[in-house]
Amino acid sequence: MGRPSRRAVTATERTLKTSTHMQNASYTGLLGNRRQLLRGAAALGAVAALGQASSAWAADKDTIKIGYISPKTGPFSPFAEADDFILDQVRKSLADGLTVGGKKYKVEILARDDQSSPDRQSNLAAELINKENIDLMLAQVSIGPNASQQCELNGVPCISTVGPWQAWLFPLKGDPAKGFKSVFHFFWGLEDIADVYLDIWSNVPSNKVVGSVFSNDVPGNAMGDMKLGMPGAFAKAGYKIVDIGRFPAGADDFSSYIQAFKKDNVEIVTGLFNPPEWASFVKQSAQMNFKPKVATVAKALLFPGGVAALGPRADGMSTEIWWTPAYPFKSSLTGQTAKQFADAYTTATKREWTQPLGVVHALFEAGIQALKASGDPKDPVKVANAVRVMKHDTIIGRLDFASSGIKNVSKIRVVGGQWRVNAAGKPELFITNNKTAPEIPVQRKFELLKLA
Repeated sequence: MGRPSRRAVTATERTLKTSTHMQNASYTGLLGNRRQLLRGAAALGAVAALGQASSAWAADKDTIKIGYISPKTGPFSPFAEADDFILDQVRKSLADGLTVGGKKYKVEILARDDQSSPDRQSNLAAELINKENIDLMLAQVSIGPNASQQCELNGVPCISTVGPWQAWLFPLKGDPAKGFKSVFHFFWGLEDIADVYLDIWSNVPSNKVVGSVFSNDVPGNAMGDMKLGMPGAFAKAGYKIVDIGRFPAGADDFSSYIQAFKKDNVEIVTGLFNPPEWASFVKQSAQMNFKPKVATVAKALLFPGGVAALGPRADGMSTEIWWTPAYPFKSSLTGQTAKQFADAYTTATKREWTQPLGVVHALFEAGIQALKASGDPKDPVKVANAVRVMKHDTIIGRLDFASSGIKNVSKIRVVGGQWRVNAAGKPELFITNNKTAPEIPVQRKFELLKLA
């Protein structure tokens, strides 16, 4: 089956066009249809040109091209910190090629840095689709689903991760009951994080008064919505919510929140912060003698560096866990256990493991599995259909796009964890609560904040 014709879409085209518009769009040139290229060359009757085109087509038929877009630089770069290591391991695992449908293909991975810019992500996706003629797109979409948008418009199979499924599906004007033709996503949802936080707090002796502090940006407004977000779920579970509104991104003064929390006797603090914002909140809480029993926040406690900057006050802070070396799963590409994989990363880079390490590796596991299961990696419809029914065990656990209840989405396992500062002053993350994923073992018991 020939690849459908493709049209470059600029970054300003934010909204997904309808399928009718896509079908009626004016496609120019022979981009995106390699068989048309041969026909065009033959029609010209230029023997030399035909020979060159045939050689290029033959080489292309034998090579699978995978595009990969991530924020290697810019404010979201910590999510792509492990990219070089992951890509090196994946390329080594594919060094001898990939056999699909009885035929062996070379595999080329074309990695691109979107510089934490949605516009650049969109433009890079268009280039990979129209200039490089990729067979599959893989992407991190923490800054938005622009790569997925381009792929859906152009009929290119795409798998993305690192972003709540709601923040991927709804900006694409998707319907959880209908899904999409070509694009897929795996990650947790806001409901999953709310369940994890409730699991963490379930056995904590507290007055059940929660201070809610969310940033005034797209993820903060989604997660912090009093009706549809996490506070709404907490209220339904019997918690009293103290919320005086959103804080502007980059804020460094949280005194009004702390005053309100002290007044209402808040014992649990939750919200969404960048690491510097959370550091300011923690510092000011100490200055104002505000000592909650529990602090369970998203994003700020994701990376070891941001936690280490908090010093001894980090001891006992809690958050959701997407993946750790303690997960009881192994890679379908390298055969490594989660611990072996994390140890190899630390040995190779001299850096601490981070949660995106496992998730991004699983992205490549899913992509390779889709190509193998398709029977024909050069047929975009067959590759997309292989993802649609995929049930595949990875280093983060099983990905299941067929049974999540949300079309084109597989939800990942999320558990509760707590940072503990050891005798050497180094923070370590432990799994403390696993009601949301009982197959992942608890490492130690949850404890109240040490400086409460």
